[in-house]
Amino acid sequence: MKLIQCRFASGQRVPLLVQDGTGSPLPVLVPFLYVQLKHRYSAYNTVAAHVRAIQTFYLYAERRGLDADEAILACRFEAILALLDGYSVWLMSSRQADNLAGRIGAVDSSHPQIDLRTRDQYLHKLKHYLSWCATRYIPRTRQSASALVDINAVFVDVADAIERRFESHTVDLRPNQTRYRSLTDTQLQIIRGLIRPNAPDNPFPKRLQLRNWLMIELLLETGMRRGELLKLYTTDINQGSMHAYVSILDREQDPGDPRAEEPALKTNSRTIGISSDLYEIYERYIQYERRPIRGGKPMKMPFRYLFISDRGHPLSIRALASVFDRLFQAIDLAHTGLLPTLSAHDFRHTFADRFLAYLVETRRYELERAMDELRRICGWSDTSAMPRRYAGRYLAESACRHNAQRTSAAWKRLDD
Repeated sequence: MKLIQCRFASGQRVPLLVQDGTGSPLPVLVPFLYVQLKHRYSAYNTVAAHVRAIQTFYLYAERRGLDADEAILACRFEAILALLDGYSVWLMSSRQADNLAGRIGAVDSSHPQIDLRTRDQYLHKLKHYLSWCATRYIPRTRQSASALVDINAVFVDVADAIERRFESHTVDLRPNQTRYRSLTDTQLQIIRGLIRPNAPDNPFPKRLQLRNWLMIELLLETGMRRGELLKLYTTDINQGSMHAYVSILDREQDPGDPRAEEPALKTNSRTIGISSDLYEIYERYIQYERRPIRGGKPMKMPFRYLFISDRGHPLSIRALASVFDRLFQAIDLAHTGLLPTLSAHDFRHTFADRFLAYLVETRRYELERAMDELRRICGWSDTSAMPRRYAGRYLAESACRHNAQRTSAAWKRLDD
């Protein structure tokens, strides 16, 4: 049993769990229906994470002599839930063997150990899958029951059992919401000093310096996500009558995208104003720096994506991550301990915090209007709680600053 990627003619990508063997691989039935019916409009990476969790449990059940698909179709959920105790231990023990007592001290390098949060995410996704299966298949197998009340009672019993069994194994299903690490002025100054083209300590080859600088400045000026950055076309940045702007459009299911791991989009399409200075640098990049040089001449580009690798392909997620890793290493070498990590999302946090503070402190907007503008420019839905979280962070920092000013003034009066 393996996880593969299927790409339709429309460009849509779907993760499929298929049977091993020769010839054309056949999808595993129930996970296939789950993806098509439950997660048809979800982002690819989200669906792949669910399918991966299902695959892991199916493999464990197979080792225990149970065909999980057959058990679900027969509504033998008690047999599935009976495996949950061992499955939870198996996840935490590097997925080594069925007889764990006989393998103490052994290490399976193909399956590194996972932490409690990762285990909880596996269990959380499996619980949603089994709950969906119970909703779909219990009524279908109980059609001969004497009354609808009996069907509902059976479903409630199974649903309660699934909920109870998973609650006894998960520690904390909620993701950690405390990591909002905006970059300070000092950190930004050092990053910009290193990434600037032709800077003495710039860690990148000259042919890539302008590209990398432009990516980071776009992240800082717009707060876009990494997937949105990698999906930009050369035609998405333009000069308008009032100001330059960048258009962020939904191109997740693009048949012309050759990347195996297509960048995902989580937010709505939108237009964001940018500085004219950045637009001028963008024009220079398009004309002189975007296309790699081969044989003394710029390569012909079959792709419209703005950011291209040194080999002439659209920049991948891993290549972007390596840019930040290399930049972080250069920073850590020159300023040890200045940053714990560095990622594209750190620039999004920085943008959101500073944009909200600008609207409130400089533009003198009410906090509610500031949150509305932040929602629009970051592409969040009308029901998203993210603007309120950033507003809460802003209020907390503002309260701390005001209290420090108040107490410092009180000490100054005592000294006088």
